[in-house]
Amino acid sequence: MSDVVKRILETLQAEPAFLCSLATMTEDERPSVRTMRATIDVGLTIRMPTFLGTEKVEQIRACEEVHLACGSVDSDRPGSYFRIEGRAEISTGAEDRRLAWNDRLAKWFEGPDDPNYAVIRIRPTRIGCFPIGGGPDPQIWESAD
Repeated sequence: MSDVVKRILETLQAEPAFLCSLATMTEDERPSVRTMRATIDVGLTIRMPTFLGTEKVEQIRACEEVHLACGSVDSDRPGSYFRIEGRAEISTGAEDRRLAWNDRLAKWFEGPDDPNYAVIRIRPTRIGCFPIGGGPDPQIWESAD
């Protein structure tokens, strides 16, 4: 496992759901960014809960390429931040719904089987790791796929 993969898992798995910015492309090829909560597993699959009928769902269906910005949010113990490039898909599969579900979502959905509940599933293709205070040169991980 590369140092970048170790660092991203250590940083982002510290919370049940980490905060990030998700960028997609609009129909007229402009970036659209929104703040979301996500999870990441040891295989680097990132999952984000969402409503099925949102703009971001349509944007991902039209263009699977997405970017994320996320990282350490503890200003008392600065860590690393990450820029992630990846390919996204919209999933309504039971396994993705279960893995992305948390109790906070009960405010918006009736449960993991709610027909309006979907998951943005992202497979990173490139991760830049930027240690806060660690110098200007990022560490880069790229997928073999």
